[in-house]
Amino acid sequence: MACPAFPLCPLAITEAERGIPDILKRVRAVFEKVGLKYKDSVVILITGCPNGCARPYMAELGLVGDGPNSYQIWLGGTPNQTQLASSFMDKIKIQDLEKVFEPLFYNWKRKRHLKESFGDFTNRIGFEKLQELVNKWEGPVQAPTRYNLKLFADKQTYEAMEELAKLQNKSAHQLAIEVIRTFVATRQSGKSK
Repeated sequence: MACPAFPLCPLAITEAERGIPDILKRVRAVFEKVGLKYKDSVVILITGCPNGCARPYMAELGLVGDGPNSYQIWLGGTPNQTQLASSFMDKIKIQDLEKVFEPLFYNWKRKRHLKESFGDFTNRIGFEKLQELVNKWEGPVQAPTRYNLKLFADKQTYEAMEELAKLQNKSAHQLAIEVIRTFVATRQSGKSK
């Protein structure tokens, strides 16, 4: 949902209703890039000024106009809009929205609890950690090429991995991929220091 903003509202300082179709296409493109499913959704509300006529302060992801082609990003509302969002970032230019959305949506996909909404996820993780994820973002971790775990592990290791995976409601392959990603991320963060 978006307020009318330009050209109808004299208080508007940036686009809302006329800009939302393009913004939603860009959000969907980020969803696809990070691997979120089509059924995954986020309540997005946009206004062209801080008056908040479209209630962005209740959204899971609210955009509030704070200058020409610039928005505040609000996070933490709930899908049913019963919880207030909080200001996450200011003065984000419209052309830079993906730089914020991509790490947030990627980590929501990877670290959310079962059926956890985006707003609940952002509240659970906390803005300090989310800010760190945005600042350090270098793109999604590429999954290793698919392989048969049985071919690369001895029987005892494979069986242990399979038991541990069952405890986590995953396949042995999924657990192995997570271990590899963690290892790669640890090595990459060690090289960047």
